[in-house]
Amino acid sequence: MKKVFLILLISLCTFCSKKGAQNPEGLYTSEQVAVFLKDLYMLEQKVKELNLHEDSSKVIFDYYEQKLYEKHNLNDSIYRASFVYYMDDIEALSKIYGIIADSLSLEERLFTSKEYPDEDY
Repeated sequence: MKKVFLILLISLCTFCSKKGAQNPEGLYTSEQVAVFLKDLYMLEQKVKELNLHEDSSKVIFDYYEQKLYEKHNLNDSIYRASFVYYMDDIEALSKIYGIIADSLSLEERLFTSKEYPDEDY
């Protein structure tokens, strides 16, 4: 399901991207954006799993989103400007979602290997 979402998002961005965007100075790198965005997606999923009312979920999400900015030492306005820039650069956006997909895949393999350790038969 995650792969389908990523493919659809990348495809959508491909058709909507602007060509020739200039990279303003002071933006975060695509790697920084990818790591933060992965954690943001994970936070969003955890909050959804709480099954709270929408307003309560928003309060909790906003609180922990600020904690993520602090954890990653990012400024929210610079992050948003960086994300908008990368939305216009399909190659960089593909790199970001590639990093996210690889990271989630690795985490899933590590989790699965801990849950079902290899046994000698």
